Amino acid sequence: AALKAGEIIRSYSAGAGGRSKNSAAVCVKSGVDLVTEADTHVERVVKQMIKDAFPEDIIIGEEEQAECPMAGQDEPFPSGRVWCVDPIDGTTNFVHNYPFVAVSIGFMKGSIPRVGVVYNPFTNSLYEAAEGSGAGTLLNNQPVRIDSDAASVEDCLLVNNIGHYRHDDFVDESTDRVKKWLRAGLRGYRASGSAAQNLAHVASGQVSCYYEHGYGGPWDVCAGMVLVREAGGVVWDAREEDGSDLKMRFGKGSVCAGGKRVVEDVLRVAGKPTFNFSKS
Repeated sequence: AALKAGEIIRSYSAGAGGRSKNSAAVCVKSGVDLVTEADTHVERVVKQMIKDAFPEDIIIGEEEQAECPMAGQDEPFPSGRVWCVDPIDGTTNFVHNYPFVAVSIGFMKGSIPRVGVVYNPFTNSLYEAAEGSGAGTLLNNQPVRIDSDAASVEDCLLVNNIGHYRHDDFVDESTDRVKKWLRAGLRGYRASGSAAQNLAHVASGQVSCYYEHGYGGPWDVCAGMVLVREAGGVVWDAREEDGSDLKMRFGKGSVCAGGKRVVEDVLRVAGKPTFNFSKS
């Protein structure tokens, strides 16, 4: 399903050049958050493929939820067999032909992500993992691991999305957090624009840690959580101070993922986020 989705995504892109080369019609969901006809096309195809194979399972897709949400901010996910699909994570990147774009397909049981697949069709990078399989996390069929050498912000390559919120309080808090990391001696700062790709890069050791307060929804992180955990990392809720594992809930969330030591230090320096999405 992920590879088929990648074919569709590539069919909308003319390759080189900026957004004028992209044939997908673009709409604004809210603020600066975008959706394209490619998003809805891919979601339809992936959901149908899953439904054909597992007709009794629940399938939750990002674009369907934007139109007809099943639940509100911070409400828990169903506990049965649930598939979580983000057809194009990094839609703004896709619109601009910026290659950090990923299809994200996660499977949950008991409200816990168990299987994850993330595919970037522009770099032809397929990341996959299944809880307890013994195979760990694979990138194009080769085993990968997190960056276990990073122990603090000083030796951390950190990726941090800020997302599409533009409320003054949110912008101020987000930029203040970046200042804290830089002043603490952060080795490097990146912002890719795709939560699924960020988690895949953490799992493969290409970045040390991923932090985001306000990722778009559980479909952004469900698959990537499995990748990171099976590659030896942790995926914590950045809003909690006791190293709590991230739980799947509807609405925007907060995540910090990587090796345990570097995640602890990134969170220590950042401090607890205070912006409340349920009140915005």
